[in-house]
Amino acid sequence: MLAAPAKAPGPIFDCSIGTKRLTITQQGNALVYRYGTKRKAELRLVADAADQRVFYHRTLYPRGEDQTLRFVNGDHSYIVYAHWTAPSVGMTEGGGDPEVYYGGLIVRLGDKTLSSRSCTDDNGDMREWPIFKTLPQDKENRVPAE
Repeated sequence: MLAAPAKAPGPIFDCSIGTKRLTITQQGNALVYRYGTKRKAELRLVADAADQRVFYHRTLYPRGEDQTLRFVNGDHSYIVYAHWTAPSVGMTEGGGDPEVYYGGLIVRLGDKTLSSRSCTDDNGDMREWPIFKTLPQDKENRVPAE
């Protein structure tokens, strides 16, 4: 029997989308999706690798990455995304491209996008967590262009 993964030291993903908050946390072998206000969750989903209701995707680039967690609830998918690009090599104050990161949420019904919203306060950041290696892989990178 496998031991349960250690709990993540903080949220896996956390950002404001307008007046609402989107947070992904780890609870044992599961990920918890929570969207709503501080007082009331409009939607809370708990999913793990065994129930095939959460999927992970990561695309690596020479100086960046895209990551998504897709939570499935019936015909709806809630895709939490994060994009990061490193600063240009040898960047100085006067030139080069700065570090870029952004994140957000895409809500889909089947193949139709119902909404796509960006994080409004801290841009949404997602780190590589050990639990991601246990999740089924999403075949598609769904991170929108900035």
